[in-house]
Amino acid sequence: MTGSRQSGPDALVDEVVGGSPVRCYAERPTSVVQVLEEALSRSADDVLLVDPALGTSTTYDGFARLIEGAAATLRGRGLRTGDRVAVLARNGLEAAVAIWACARAGLVHVGLPVDAPAARVAALLELTGAALLLVQPDLEAVAREAAGDVPVADAADVLLGVETAWQHGVPLPDQDATYSLIPTSGTTGAPKAVRVTGRMSGHAAVAYVRTLGLTPADRTPIHLPFAWVSGHVTQLTPAMLSGGSAVTMATFSAPQLVQVAREHAATWLDVVPSIWEMLLRTQGFSAERLPQVRLAVFGGAPAPPGTLDRVRERMPQLRLFDVYALSETCAPVTVLADAEAGRRPGSVGRPAPYVDLRVVAPDGTDVARGEPGEVWVRSPAVTPGYWGDAVALAVSDGWFRTGDLGRMDDEGYLFVGGRAVDLIIRGGVNIYPAEVERALLATGLLADAVAVGVPSPVTGHNVGAVVVARPGVALEPARLQVAVRDTLGAHAVPRPLRVVDALPRNRNGKVDRAQALALLTRS
Repeated sequence: MTGSRQSGPDALVDEVVGGSPVRCYAERPTSVVQVLEEALSRSADDVLLVDPALGTSTTYDGFARLIEGAAATLRGRGLRTGDRVAVLARNGLEAAVAIWACARAGLVHVGLPVDAPAARVAALLELTGAALLLVQPDLEAVAREAAGDVPVADAADVLLGVETAWQHGVPLPDQDATYSLIPTSGTTGAPKAVRVTGRMSGHAAVAYVRTLGLTPADRTPIHLPFAWVSGHVTQLTPAMLSGGSAVTMATFSAPQLVQVAREHAATWLDVVPSIWEMLLRTQGFSAERLPQVRLAVFGGAPAPPGTLDRVRERMPQLRLFDVYALSETCAPVTVLADAEAGRRPGSVGRPAPYVDLRVVAPDGTDVARGEPGEVWVRSPAVTPGYWGDAVALAVSDGWFRTGDLGRMDDEGYLFVGGRAVDLIIRGGVNIYPAEVERALLATGLLADAVAVGVPSPVTGHNVGAVVVARPGVALEPARLQVAVRDTLGAHAVPRPLRVVDALPRNRNGKVDRAQALALLTRS
């Protein structure tokens, strides 16, 4: 720590992390264990976690007692500091206890995707070198097929079987120690596991609490998996830091999310953009039925502006926050508040206080404002790497190279144009998929759209698009093509263009561009 930038709760200090200077919140928790321990002093008897599947409502003190008991049980199985504990469990009390118990015991939690086939689970177990696999009974068949020599145990027996009073004064985990591994989506290449540290989740928790203004009265339904960053980093930890509460959802559907939000008086949501259209088609997603829902965070992919306009019409009391972040950056990189969206359409906002941001040309130099380049990020919430260095983290002098294309305007607002690998080069002209998608969606005729490069022996690539019409709209592809030509030029007009009922998406809710290309090239 080399000096303070300001004073008060938003004070920043200069620190060196991994050999590089970064700005850090001066007042921040250094681990999820510290978040829980400090919450006990003010909220011990308040409800922290509601699990409708188990029919339980767990207080902060009850949760802490389960954590202390589970940590002792894990250590009692002969596990040593740094050992990895894999967990195959749907969202619920068990999945939450697993994360905090591993951190408390000095172990590393590995969240496994519950919808993954046995082969992918086996690959993640091998990658992380798991010493133990905890599983829920309904997922045991997949676990047994994937486990190989890894011991398998019932999650409830290990995690919920013993309660012990919280032991104050026990040393807290080091803030730069890895306590959780987050598997990436694995849609391309070999699977990776992002290392998450207390420094990362601490900054994320503070960022969400301060950005959203969370209070002890706030409650969030958690349907995004605890195996992702979303479940425990962006929701449960901020809820705990603010003295609030959460409701877990073991499975997801839009009607179920609306029902849970209504029955449990949820006040804020965390969704991926594809869920907005599902909610708009759900009876009960309205200000009349959900008047207490006042905040929503979304990110991970572009949200169609027309969709967001309809969300605002349906839920005028809802304040929307568009967050740009990656698993590797953990905490928000940029945030666009609802009040800014009207004058910066298509932007993902300006950098968070602890973030340095660059837009960089292929030769490593910064591009001029307004020009496109690769987005580079430096912050205390950037991961130290992937587990086992299976894939080298793209870092240069502390700067994480995201692989995302973007441009920054004169006021520092970032516009993300998609992945660098998705750039369409037609006859030597660079075409950014996000720009084509925005032009298509600006017609107001579409609920969703994706643009991809279609191989061509003449031009290298042509622009192709797969689109979803808004309900009740009879689409004329020529009208869409004219709109793109008038906005971006003839070189960006999508040919071929295919209309479908829904875009193909991966388990993270992101558009599967490979599948979209297959739809366009399928005879």
